[in-house]
Amino acid sequence: MLVGRRHPVDSGPQVRCPRPRSAVHALAAAALGVAAILGLLPLPPAAPRGVTACGVERWPVKILADPAAKDVDLHPVSSTVATLRQMPVPPVDRTTPRLPVERKTYTVRARLLRAKLEPDADYHLVLADPGDPQQTMIAEIPAPECAYGSRVRGEIARARREYDRRFGRPSRTRYAGVRGRPVVDVTGVLFVDVLHHQNGVAPNGVELHPVLDIR
Repeated sequence: MLVGRRHPVDSGPQVRCPRPRSAVHALAAAALGVAAILGLLPLPPAAPRGVTACGVERWPVKILADPAAKDVDLHPVSSTVATLRQMPVPPVDRTTPRLPVERKTYTVRARLLRAKLEPDADYHLVLADPGDPQQTMIAEIPAPECAYGSRVRGEIARARREYDRRFGRPSRTRYAGVRGRPVVDVTGVLFVDVLHHQNGVAPNGVELHPVLDIR
């Protein structure tokens, strides 16, 4: 027996109820996850065990994963902590793209004063000019797990291993002095950070970040 097709009853204009915001976010997250699995989008970096999260502020610039990273000259120029501290640099904020000065790599000979494993998994190193321990600047070695998409991920991993081999893993809880305050040659890409009272920061915010080699 054939059953007649039902026709909708006209009950006036219909109002669509919006999905709850949490449901929308969940659907969006699921869609991004599927896209990442299919290779349409890169998977986000996974923080190393025991670390809250990888970095956020200007993070692609810090690890050379930004669009301008291809323009960075990785052939290091010899310099000093004192010289880099005096380098004129423009002001930056947390969304500033790569600056022209951040397209160069430097090697400095410095005294390694202290270090700390930061919550974002970076090794935060405080370097001092060998002739004046009051003149300091920062160098940072990211965790390779947090350097997703970096053109220098291999160099970062080697620098991290070399630091661990020579000096051991830094403290998570404090800026601990490095035994003997050794003089080291540190190579890294210049980075200008936002000033926020960092330990050992240069007055212009200049850092070597990421560190590519330490000897």
